[in-house]
Amino acid sequence: MRNALLSTLSAKPTMKVLLVDDHALFRAGLRLLMATISPDATILEAATISEALAMVATHPDLQLCLLDLTLKNENGLDALGKIKAVAPNVAIVVISAAEEPTTIYACIDAGAMSFIPKSAPPEVLTDALYQVLAGAIYLPDQVGGETPVNSQEKPIFAPRQLEVIRGLSRGLPTKLIARELGLSEHTVREYIATIYRILDVHNRTEAVIKVNRLRLRFDAG
Repeated sequence: MRNALLSTLSAKPTMKVLLVDDHALFRAGLRLLMATISPDATILEAATISEALAMVATHPDLQLCLLDLTLKNENGLDALGKIKAVAPNVAIVVISAAEEPTTIYACIDAGAMSFIPKSAPPEVLTDALYQVLAGAIYLPDQVGGETPVNSQEKPIFAPRQLEVIRGLSRGLPTKLIARELGLSEHTVREYIATIYRILDVHNRTEAVIKVNRLRLRFDAG
């Protein structure tokens, strides 16, 4: 699996990744880890919400943000919401020591694509980042990492449906999904309703969790 993900990453154009964490040592560790996973990636860093928003404004081509929830004197969920408000197509992955199911659900509800616990062993953190950079959703076992669905049980999605699912997984609003795909909002809502019916879910958060179980992967570039 690792080799397949490496091949996928090597075929992607250079990406920009923003690390938001108030601990310089942890940012340094993530930066080194990212260098081994995606050597060509441009790594940006911020220690506060204001610094993160400044980076987002300066780098409109930012693709991925790795965000800590426990920023000094600041609320990481607030940061998530503010980043999504000004740059809705940036994929946000929360990496946090706070890993209660309610916290994870709140992050997905707020538009996060994935959640990686800081308590994860180094090899799990590495594999999680490989998956995220290859376009897959990563969630810990307590909310969505149960035994993967058997391949014979996986629903079949049309290419356009997969594109809409990718948008939902990135936390994009319907309006932006429609704009990216060149569709009307009404058409996208119809796709979303069909996707929810196929997945047997009722909202985006449930869909993201179900997609994680299905191990669906999308082009994140």
